[in-house]
Amino acid sequence: MTDQRCDHGLIVGQCGHCKPVPHGLTANVWTTRGGSVFHRTVACEALADGQSRAARFGREVHQPTRTALADAMAQGRGACIPCFPAYRPSRTAKPCLVRENGRWLPGLLTEWRRGGDGRWSGVVSYTADGDQATVLKDQDDLRPAP
Repeated sequence: MTDQRCDHGLIVGQCGHCKPVPHGLTANVWTTRGGSVFHRTVACEALADGQSRAARFGREVHQPTRTALADAMAQGRGACIPCFPAYRPSRTAKPCLVRENGRWLPGLLTEWRRGGDGRWSGVVSYTADGDQATVLKDQDDLRPAP
């Protein structure tokens, strides 16, 4: 028995363009040449914040372009958390709140780590001021999402 191939010459189910879109994402997304994430819409506040931040720091601002999700993911881009709050990159990822500069922001907790001092820290992704970050945060800076 031979494996069925899609129009792109790959085995059905392994082709990023032909396999089903992961839960919480869309088949087409918006990206910018200088960005690291993909967005649901060009009206995303995080996208606008990122563009404004780039301009403030004298960096080139690139126009958003509509892109296939498979291409954006193949480029190593992550999902914009405000645009895709239902998306989980793994089964163990959990929505959370992350304290950043005195404010609580929506984030995604992907891993807990216990330090030598017995305190817990979490690996979290979140967006602040137009930048998406993945960092290790102390347990006091993390809360369950409402």
